[in-house]
Amino acid sequence: MIVESEDWTFANADTQYLTHGFHPYPARMIPQISRRLIERYSEPGDVVLDPFCGSGGVLVEARLLGRNSIGVDVNPLALVLAKAKTTPINPQVLKEFWAKLKEKIGGDIQKIRFREIDLEPLKIPGLDVDYWFKPYVAKELSIIRRHMDEVKDQDKDLYYFFATCFSITVREVSNLRANEFKIYRMPLERLKRHNPNVFQTFVKHVEENILRMVEFYKTACRDVTCEVLLGDSRKLPLSDESVDLVVTSPPYGDSKTTVAYGQFSKFSSLWLGLNENIVTKVDEISLGGGPRRFGDLPSETLHKTVKEISKKSGERAKHTLWYFIDLYESLKQLYRVLKKGRRCCLVVGNRTVRRVQVLTDRIIVELGESLGFKHETTIYRRIPTKRIPWKNAPENIPGEKCQTISRESIIILVS
Repeated sequence: MIVESEDWTFANADTQYLTHGFHPYPARMIPQISRRLIERYSEPGDVVLDPFCGSGGVLVEARLLGRNSIGVDVNPLALVLAKAKTTPINPQVLKEFWAKLKEKIGGDIQKIRFREIDLEPLKIPGLDVDYWFKPYVAKELSIIRRHMDEVKDQDKDLYYFFATCFSITVREVSNLRANEFKIYRMPLERLKRHNPNVFQTFVKHVEENILRMVEFYKTACRDVTCEVLLGDSRKLPLSDESVDLVVTSPPYGDSKTTVAYGQFSKFSSLWLGLNENIVTKVDEISLGGGPRRFGDLPSETLHKTVKEISKKSGERAKHTLWYFIDLYESLKQLYRVLKKGRRCCLVVGNRTVRRVQVLTDRIIVELGESLGFKHETTIYRRIPTKRIPWKNAPENIPGEKCQTISRESIIILVS
């Protein structure tokens, strides 16, 4: 039941509470939205699916609310983060393990700093370590990575926790420009002053996240399951009518022109030793990431939109169509796995391509209805703050700006 006066903006809400604050991730759905949708459209013990789970925010809320959950994503780093955020670890066990690990890592780094031992930095396949990391930084990260490998052999749950802390450390001590999701090296003048303390950065993130885990452990329901799968939303490895609720926020467009999840994840993923072949192709295998076989999609709004974009750029029109071809395949899968009469909730933003507004919410409704979904309602929310720029330059002409995404649509479909 949607109440007209409900506030979906959550302008002053804490979106980083508990394990939600473990690690940044691009274009994250705020937890207040997923919590409200899960509470409203499911019961304790139900199965909640997020087929674009990212770092696992929906799955965290499902566990907190006593629902079973399944998350799917093509990005290997997303799985590490989601597993860390959704797995309650006994705080006493975590603190005792960390005390020993901290001493070992700190001791090894001290030996390097005082030249008691020499260590060649790890060769990281697919990454120019010398360009993106200062030599001493690469050495100290290599020490932490070796200890991460040992943790992985001992306890997977602990590994995901510490790997998440290592991931954010890698980003912060690299030569990447700060607060960017895409890969840009910091300017030379800034680089000269950039001398991060690798060990202290890692310690800070571990100890902050231990505090978050202490609170999460108190409130998380441990009688439910959370399954996180590396997979493709267009080919879900789930049985027909096995899911009670879908809550998700698909990418707003192809990764070349919106959020590049693969670029954001690349450094951390490669330092963690995740599969290089998959890591370097995340953006390519994401929605709209490459050439697709054209089909006649059942959306009049989409046809008109692509036609308008093609007048300005055939290439951009093609990428827009590829994205919706993939999204349509995902919607087919959601209709298949969702039990009849249950809801599919999608949070999307209407972006602008070459000054043509793409009404993604309307297109999704039309595509969904062609599959058998019924459109129950669409809720609109203003985005109070975000990292996607409010305006961009669609033709790359300085000073020529165009509005991007300033509000989201929460589409409620019924199977």
